[in-house]
Formats: sequence, structure tokens, C-alpha cells
Amino acid sequence: MNTSTNCTGRFLIASPYLHDGNFFRSVVLIVRHTEEGAFGVVINRVGPQRFGDIIEMSDPTWQAGAQPEIDLSSTLSSESPGDSADNPAQLDPQIHPDQIYLGGPVNGPMLALHNIAGIGDPCGVDGTEAGENDPAGSTTQLHDHPAEPWGSMSIQWADVPAWVTADEDHLRLLARRDDAKLRFIVGYAGWGPMQLENELEEGGWLVTPADTESIFAPCEEIWEKLVHRCGQAILKDLTPDVSFPSEQQGFDPGVN
Repeated sequence: MNTSTNCTGRFLIASPYLHDGNFFRSVVLIVRHTEEGAFGVVINRVGPQRFGDIIEMSDPTWQAGAQPEIDLSSTLSSESPGDSADNPAQLDPQIHPDQIYLGGPVNGPMLALHNIAGIGDPCGVDGTEAGENDPAGSTTQLHDHPAEPWGSMSIQWADVPAWVTADEDHLRLLARRDDAKLRFIVGYAGWGPMQLENELEEGGWLVTPADTESIFAPCEEIWEKLVHRCGQAILKDLTPDVSFPSEQQGFDPGVN
């Protein structure tokens, strides 16, 4: 696949030219994009349920935020888009950390997007970016060490915007870690061979590199912020000598 069309590790931002109502004002994080198709999750559409509520149905002793039975911290280095006809749900503006988000129209297992390196798989790592010794995205390096005849080895996790897991034990562990940035997600967005490429050619999506801050930002801010970022990138390419306000300043309808 041409790397210029590979959206792995990028955001897709729904444009006004996208006719699919499932993605109105949506931002999709593309986890994998290959010749066989693409897989991603919407990150800015919150659902009505919480992970803790679901767990309590099967385990009344569950307490979200309690200390995990096994502490891995020593070994391992929120809101919806504006309500509309396509997204009528009215929710408490104070979104709980374990609220479940709606990742797309395709049914699938519950996933967790998070920032704890080593739990699950890295998002945004394809075969060319991953380390040779670890296709999950870490690289290893051997070092000479005077006390070790065989040297020593260090492991460097890949620089990725988030990690993803569907393992139930991982989900429970992450829900109990108050140091984690976290999104529980049900459902996903999927594309068959060349389907996403065709939508990109038709102008259905804006594309920009994914970043951790945006993935876990308040939902009502993400779409507008990233549209602004893409617009600035286009203008900078057209007029490289002109300065533009930062994306934190948002839109000013009084400025043309």
C-alpha cells in the first residue's frame, strides 16, 4: 500500500461531504489500515452506560477505582458531539471516567483505548514502523555491560498515541487505575478493500495524525479542534509566509 494513503495511526474527521449519518461530526481513530481494509473507532460519541454498571450485574463486589489485585505499575513504563437528529441522546455533562463510548455501527467486543504502555496493542503501528523483534511496536537494543558477559538489553516502547485491548482482565485492571487516560468503547468502524480510499477521494474525510491529547479530550471539543487544525494545515501549504492563530484559539466567526 502507498504510505501516502495509509491512515494507520491517524484521525479521520467527518466532512460535510460525508453522506453517512452514522458519522455526523465524528472523529475516528484508525487503528489499522492495510490492503485488506481499515479498522477504527469513533472517539467522540458517548453512550448511556458505564463499564462499572455492567460489571456490577455479574459481580456485586466490584468497586471501580479500588486498588487492583495485581499492581503492574512498577513493571509497565469525556462527552459526545453536539446533539442533533443523528445523535439525540441527552446526557449528564459530567461524564464518568468509565462511561462507555460508541465506536461505530459495526458490532464487536468492548475495547479500551488507554495510555498505559504495554497493556494490549499499540494503535497506529504498522509492519514498517514496528520493531524487527516485536511486531507489536517495541524495539530492543543490546548494550555492552561490564558486569554481564552477554551484555544487557533495553526495551523502548513505540511512540504511539494510545494502546488498545479487548482482554477482560485488562479492562477490569484499567477501570481500577486512576492514573490512566481511558476510553471504554463498544462497536467499531470498518472498511473493506479500497472502500476507505474511495471515501477519501470523494472528500468524505479530513485526515490528520492522531495525538494522545485529542483522543482523551472532552468530546464536544474534538471535532471542531481537528477541523480547525486541518484547515490551518491546508492554508499553510497554500500561503507558507502567512501566520495563523493556534488551534487552541478556536474559531472566530468575525474573522474572514
